[in-house]
Amino acid sequence: MLLALGKVAAITLLLMSAFQFVKTLFYPNITIIETHISTVAFTTLLAVFAAFFVFRNQQKLLKAMTAEVYERRRAEEALRNRTDELARVHRQLEASHREANLYLDILTHDIGNTENVSNLYAELLIGTLDGEPAGYAKKLKRSIAKSIEILGIVSKIRRIHAGLPLLRPTDLDEAIRAEITNFPEALIRYEGAPRQILADDLLSEIFGNLIGNAVKYGGPGVEIAVRVGERDGEVLVSVEDTGPGIPDADKQAVFHRYEQQKRGVGEGLGLYLVRILVERYGGRIWVEDRVPGRPEEGAAFRFTLRETTGGG
Repeated sequence: MLLALGKVAAITLLLMSAFQFVKTLFYPNITIIETHISTVAFTTLLAVFAAFFVFRNQQKLLKAMTAEVYERRRAEEALRNRTDELARVHRQLEASHREANLYLDILTHDIGNTENVSNLYAELLIGTLDGEPAGYAKKLKRSIAKSIEILGIVSKIRRIHAGLPLLRPTDLDEAIRAEITNFPEALIRYEGAPRQILADDLLSEIFGNLIGNAVKYGGPGVEIAVRVGERDGEVLVSVEDTGPGIPDADKQAVFHRYEQQKRGVGEGLGLYLVRILVERYGGRIWVEDRVPGRPEEGAAFRFTLRETTGGG
């Protein structure tokens, strides 16, 4: 607006100067009345020109502002529509999530009850059968036990993903010792000391799965060592075994095998649970050779945990 008025003033000054020059040059004897009349006429002409010029620029500016307002309203309307659509989809997802959880709860409860009954009858069969039929009954019992184990892990994973963790100071030494007692026939050496770390009541699942894997895949006479130390201000825990070890190509994938669907029935669930629990507690986990450079001489699972200070 100011730029347009400046242009009009400059042009007006230029034209008025030109008018005075022409009048003096060509009409030196013009009367006062004629001077007034010509001046009024010329001024009127300039005013009309200035009004037209300003109006044209204002009209362009108004059109631009109108178009901008229109586009902004269209954008706001599109945003409202998008927000409404997202809210509707969110409500549908919440409803579907609640319904899916309901079905999972029912299935978990009913399947758990059915498996417990099946396990009881399998034990009764083992006690009443001999020879080959007894062997079949034992295999049936192991299969049912595996199914119960898988169902328990899935339930724990669902619980972990259900919401934010409620971590609290937890006695690491107590959790490890309690889990070791669940493997009375295993050769386990424990080197640790009382430490308070941030965790919850699922902490023991880490050691149950790591020790259980070492016992399961390590073969007869496998030796297991659980060590607790410190590294870079964090608690460092190692669970080592003298089993067949893990090839270098599988050291990264072993914690993601369940997600990658490279598994048999239930395979990979335990280490997947271990990984998400360690990450839940603010740590990280990896696997190394027990003897560096010799993967065939056993594996060493190492992970970090956060230690509490000042009572948590």
